[in-house]
Amino acid sequence: MAKTSKIFIITIVGAIALLTYFEASEPEPINWFPSYAKTDKIPLGTFVSYNLMKEAFNISGFKDINQPPYEFLTDHDTVSGTYFFINGAIDFDKDELNKVLTWVEKGNTLFISAKTIEYKLLDTLNIDTDNLFSFDDIDTKPMVALTNTNLKKQFPFLYDRDITNPYFSELDTINTTVLGVSQLYNDTLKIKDPKINYLQQSFGNGKILLHTFPEAFGNYFMLKDKNYEYTQNLLAYIDPAKQILWDNYYKSGKTFYTSPLFLLLNNRYLKWAYYLIIIGGLLFVFFEGKRKQRSIPVIEPLKNQTLAFTRTISGMYFEKGEHKEIATKQNLLFLDYVRNVLRTPTDHLDEKTLIDISARSNNDLEDTKILFRYFDELNRKSKIEKEELVRLYELITAYKSRA
Repeated sequence: MAKTSKIFIITIVGAIALLTYFEASEPEPINWFPSYAKTDKIPLGTFVSYNLMKEAFNISGFKDINQPPYEFLTDHDTVSGTYFFINGAIDFDKDELNKVLTWVEKGNTLFISAKTIEYKLLDTLNIDTDNLFSFDDIDTKPMVALTNTNLKKQFPFLYDRDITNPYFSELDTINTTVLGVSQLYNDTLKIKDPKINYLQQSFGNGKILLHTFPEAFGNYFMLKDKNYEYTQNLLAYIDPAKQILWDNYYKSGKTFYTSPLFLLLNNRYLKWAYYLIIIGGLLFVFFEGKRKQRSIPVIEPLKNQTLAFTRTISGMYFEKGEHKEIATKQNLLFLDYVRNVLRTPTDHLDEKTLIDISARSNNDLEDTKILFRYFDELNRKSKIEKEELVRLYELITAYKSRA
């Protein structure tokens, strides 16, 4: 191996080793993906709230739903309780929404905590939403509180991360009860300009609870100071005697992983070991293939000597004065030309065949007949002169030139 190649390989291996060291020594970045899946222990997973609720409502009163609401309610039309949805967005289709609302009308409860709530549902309830923003500060950390004096704390709960903060800007004041409010943090833990972020509205014999701060059920919020008290009080409007139907279908995160590489790539050390194997394999193929490759010699194909051979043989006949033999060969070669190039059989050279030959060679029928009559004339002679052979050559050449 050349010295330059060795230096290049050592440099690449050293760079990869250095990159691996820096990557392995860096602290694991926090995953802020809004998963809201019950199995996720990341900040915006619901592992903590799910297990606490399951314990509080006991196992028999808590049921996981892993299929679309439409399918579940169709298959279990007698089920009752509170259908619990937590996610970044909840978007029912038309038939599914009608199915859920019909179920609520029978005396059940629909709870939705999401930043984006199905527009058709909001329109049905005469509700509209907007987002909190501030002209004076770029921070968008929200403060949240409940309005019920029995549930309200002395200070609102602060979520110390910048997020989008939707709220209910318009609502049906006659049929709607305001349960909670929010406001952007303004250097003091006091809500001066409350915006509605939690409400309740009756629907038939049941009720609908809408909440626009799903982070309240995330692991980060639940484990931060005493924020769990806010989440706990949110659930005060749910009947504990009825079953909780926890939705696992409308979740941004997965409750199970189908990729065989998930466990491998989810661990930093296994991930880099996997990458090193791939990089090492590519380097091996590149350098080993280059080292062992040999140039393939170019083999010139054999030249076609048919023309030279023909010229030699014809020259011999001509020098010996065997004009008859040359004329016979010319006749046979022309017939071969007719069969292979003009695609016309020469078994019977009758009138029809001559017409076909003249048509396919772009020659007049009379010129075709003159050529073939001359062939016959020479074939009948036992000996021909040089001038006759030259005339035959000229006739054939002129005939082919018009083809």
